[in-house]
Amino acid sequence: MIDGWLGAVHATLVGLGVLAFAISGAQLAAEKRMDVVGMAFLAVVTATGGGMLRDLLVGRTPVVLVDVWMVGVAIAGAAIVFALHRWIAHLARPVLVFDAIGLGIFCVEGTIVAIDAGIGPVGAAIVGMLTGVGGGILRDVLGNDIPTVMRRESRLYLLPALAGSALTALLVELGVASTGVLVGIGAAVIAFRLLAERFRWRVPALSTTVLPVVRGDGTPAP
Repeated sequence: MIDGWLGAVHATLVGLGVLAFAISGAQLAAEKRMDVVGMAFLAVVTATGGGMLRDLLVGRTPVVLVDVWMVGVAIAGAAIVFALHRWIAHLARPVLVFDAIGLGIFCVEGTIVAIDAGIGPVGAAIVGMLTGVGGGILRDVLGNDIPTVMRRESRLYLLPALAGSALTALLVELGVASTGVLVGIGAAVIAFRLLAERFRWRVPALSTTVLPVVRGDGTPAP
């Protein structure tokens, strides 16, 4: 499956995913007032973190250590942010936008890689999901933020990645996952993620209301 999907289209999509995640990492670094080295480092980690996690899970050498062009693309993303930071900062939540692009591309790509490695559909969907969210988690942790996927106010971050990965695994299993279909799934994940933010969709969460502690006689405890 992966042999048929590789080539110019696959390389282009992976390159776009790396660039998008790198820009999201570098932009967060800029917002945190990191220096140029910090921007480049966070860009590279964000762009390659999910892929490294994927490769470790499927038992192969991380692709970024072989295809070092990914590091170059990530550094280019940091350079774009450094040069155009004032313009990018005027976009509506630029980290979110570029993160959504990377999420959509890599959850599909990670699922395909896992299937090609011999992992079953359910496991492949999990690997795909982790590929999509892994770089963002590392970015947020290194940027001293609570990872987006774990925030109570997060607007459906994990679910779009899981849905896209599961649909990819299902269609591959049924033998109907053409390149166009896979690109469409990635685009749908991106749209789902951005629409969730636009319309404030989120999963239910437990109330954080703290009940008062009372004494035996019914009066509030200090």
